[in-house]
Amino acid sequence: MRAIPHLRTGEGMAALTAVVVGAAAMATIGLSPAADRPVVGAALGGAAVAVLGILVAVAFARRTRSRHHSQQLARNTAEAWFTAPTVADFPEDALRPLLPTTDPPSMNRLYTAWIFATHGHDAVWLERHFDLTGDLARQLVEEAHRRRPRS
Repeated sequence: MRAIPHLRTGEGMAALTAVVVGAAAMATIGLSPAADRPVVGAALGGAAVAVLGILVAVAFARRTRSRHHSQQLARNTAEAWFTAPTVADFPEDALRPLLPTTDPPSMNRLYTAWIFATHGHDAVWLERHFDLTGDLARQLVEEAHRRRPRS
């Protein structure tokens, strides 16, 4: 499966802001009277260090919070989704004729795709995230719909 790079708009905006602020600081120092340049430079340098410290603290807190959330999601998903009855309903006989003869997906990948299909993910999503053929992904979704309890 090929990894798709994620766009990081926030990082791009931070870099652009740093360039603009740096240019404005250089212009401010350049336009200051010669006698005031050391004071202006020190004030701008101190402000830059303070802002950098705040940004690092916020990024660290955000990363820690994100990591905790991911771990909690993984625990909840494993407990709620990967149950014996769900895996027992795996449609191996329906999928066998659709498996490619060369380099078929592993059973772990198929079981995981099956779990996601039973939780409402569509064939296009399964195909993209599990590197499955369209026929396999559609069959998983169709079988998942057949096995849903009728209300």
